[in-house]
Amino acid sequence: MGAARINITIAIGVLIVLSGCARPDAGGRSPGHDEVLTVQEAIDAGTGQVRVRGYVLIAADQVTRLCTGLAGSYPPQCGAPALVVQGLAAEAIPHRESAQGIVWGGEITLRGNLAAGVLTVG
Repeated sequence: MGAARINITIAIGVLIVLSGCARPDAGGRSPGHDEVLTVQEAIDAGTGQVRVRGYVLIAADQVTRLCTGLAGSYPPQCGAPALVVQGLAAEAIPHRESAQGIVWGGEITLRGNLAAGVLTVG
């Protein structure tokens, strides 16, 4: 009987510890400063300091966007959803390519302040 009581106590302790480590569902989540968000998660978060992962594309109109993905066309197009990015130099884009006035690159994580769908970096 004593061993069974100890096992139950240990099991209850493990459950309490694990429930404290559980991650809330995405609807009730507020991003931490070190958490890397998708573009959609950043849009859902709304405002504040965030780290967002996506693909940068500078369109011919010189508007810089952080895209969910890049379309397979040449030059590529920005896959929705996307955030407008301010303060990012084209030279900071990894694996940068350009064609027909459009600049794009590989996947990147940007840290900045998000407000009204605009990510300000730098």
